[in-house]
Amino acid sequence: MLCLHPHCPTGRGEPDWASVFMHAGVRLAPALQNVATAWMEQYFGGPPTHPGVPRALPSGVPAAVLDRLLQLCPCLFNQVDTAPTARAVVHFCELTLGGPITSANAHQAFLIQHPSAPGFKPGPLQECARGGTVMELLCSEVLASAGIPAMPLGQDRWPVWQMPGHVLMNEGRMQSLQALGDILVPCAPTNLVISVKSEAARERLLYSANSIEGVGFGFFKEPQEFWTASRMSLYKRMGFTAIYMPDHTFSLVMQKVAADGNDRHAININGTALYRPLTVFGDDMVRVVGRSSALL
Repeated sequence: MLCLHPHCPTGRGEPDWASVFMHAGVRLAPALQNVATAWMEQYFGGPPTHPGVPRALPSGVPAAVLDRLLQLCPCLFNQVDTAPTARAVVHFCELTLGGPITSANAHQAFLIQHPSAPGFKPGPLQECARGGTVMELLCSEVLASAGIPAMPLGQDRWPVWQMPGHVLMNEGRMQSLQALGDILVPCAPTNLVISVKSEAARERLLYSANSIEGVGFGFFKEPQEFWTASRMSLYKRMGFTAIYMPDHTFSLVMQKVAADGNDRHAININGTALYRPLTVFGDDMVRVVGRSSALL
């Protein structure tokens, strides 16, 4: 997750606050940059702490600029007493893990932000906004770590297409198509559309593929939602090629499928596995992006 904070523990931030305020994404008038830089160097001269300590952002800086600053420096939500964005939540998951979010630790990242889990270290000052956007960004980070970054938005708010890359369908003008899915991975003959869910599939996952080529991605904890022959048939009829779930849930599902003699139903249109563990998601997407969904 991008964070320009000069003291971000990832080490990927800008070298100093002066560089942050000169960043094109912040867009602070040159006449205000020196004062804002001096303030940030005095009061924001260190990394996030556990627990966080609140402090004020520089006065005299337009509110819109401060909003952009918070977006580009999510570490600030540990130092400024305001509700964190979904991107900040994912960034603090990354900081707590001590490394990028990947297929191997995505479920662990999900548990960090879960209200019943151990929590962040460090984390935001205010309670986190939880919900669909956080789940989508966790999936997006897994793709980025695998070498399939999110495509940036252009000035017209449409994605600037690049390969390999993925499209977040809840951002910019793509929001008009979000009913079809959450993340698009380009490939032939039809693009893959990933439907991201949290811990329960319910009927929302079943109908989200909408008869296009769909992929399910979730932190599902109820194996009984997946293991019947009728449910597997419905998923394939609705256009799902693969559904990814935590390794433990996957093991329970496949044990029951085998015990009931339903192995033949757990096969997708390509003759490969319909259900798969989250730990292989990144590798699978790398194999198909810009190529063919028949490889999935």
